[in-house]
Amino acid sequence: TLDFQFMFNPDKVQFKEAIKVGESESARTESGRPKVSFEYPKARTLRLKKVMFDTYESAEDIMATCIDPLRRSLQFKGYSTGDSYLPRPPIYKFVWGDKDYITCFVEKLDYKLTMFLADGTPVRAEVNLSLKEIDDSFLSSQARSYESAMFGDRDTRTQPPAAVSCKEANEYHLKDLQNKCENGKKEAEKKREEAKNHFDPDKKVVLYEDSHKGGDKQEFGEGEFDQGEMNDLDDDVSSLEVPAGYILEIYEDPGFQNYMRTFYGPVYIADLDDYDDDHDTDIDDNIDSLKVKIDEDKKSAYDRLMSEADALESESTTACDEYAERKNWYS
Repeated sequence: TLDFQFMFNPDKVQFKEAIKVGESESARTESGRPKVSFEYPKARTLRLKKVMFDTYESAEDIMATCIDPLRRSLQFKGYSTGDSYLPRPPIYKFVWGDKDYITCFVEKLDYKLTMFLADGTPVRAEVNLSLKEIDDSFLSSQARSYESAMFGDRDTRTQPPAAVSCKEANEYHLKDLQNKCENGKKEAEKKREEAKNHFDPDKKVVLYEDSHKGGDKQEFGEGEFDQGEMNDLDDDVSSLEVPAGYILEIYEDPGFQNYMRTFYGPVYIADLDDYDDDHDTDIDDNIDSLKVKIDEDKKSAYDRLMSEADALESESTTACDEYAERKNWYS
């Protein structure tokens, strides 16, 4: 077990609680004092001073029997949480008598050996411990009972999840890094393809002289285009293509007069003559001005997905680097 008990009561138990505040150098009150913002409560700390351990009568090595278990409290272990492993130090509850004071980990340990046998075996030690509070959610949902002979008639207390070996934890971590390395860039590419289903900044609205993308063509990015900016396509458009994320407004006359219709991409009209017949319009060879706009909602979706893709690729690169490094360490 990773638990340990004290042979003698501590000399002093000192608690410390504090609030993290931020002070602005430039923002001041009318009295000249800096304005204070309250950020968060700091973790509570508990300091145990001058805890004595003594094995003089049994002549046992105090390091092996008492100090080494304490030193293990500062070593990282792999803890099972379902199907995953979490490397961290052991989590404890500090209990004295009927008081359950704090759920914590050992932040700092210092000790000194103060008595030795003739052969050099240490048999007495003085220990100081610094404990830092941690949320109870780090503990397992399963409670564990203790032997009443050692701990008295105390209710069951919660313990950390069962420990696994460092080798198992390392192997799990390596496998996780390898998966992120190999699959991260693929997932990023999928995100980018998904983003282009909403908006593709490399594409433009295209108008064609003839049906089915035939004849002369002209591309239009975001903006307003009057008759003189349509080259020879004014009154001569028979098919059109609007990519995802774009909006096309068409007008029958120059100067954006006589609005006819709006097309929301992605859309492809292969033959405006057929479209006219089906929709009771008169668009074919009848466009003299147009406006191209960006659908802001689709642009926002594109930006979000591209940002997620960049984060995935960055995480993949980091995982690849760490995997190569840790693989050498663990081997």
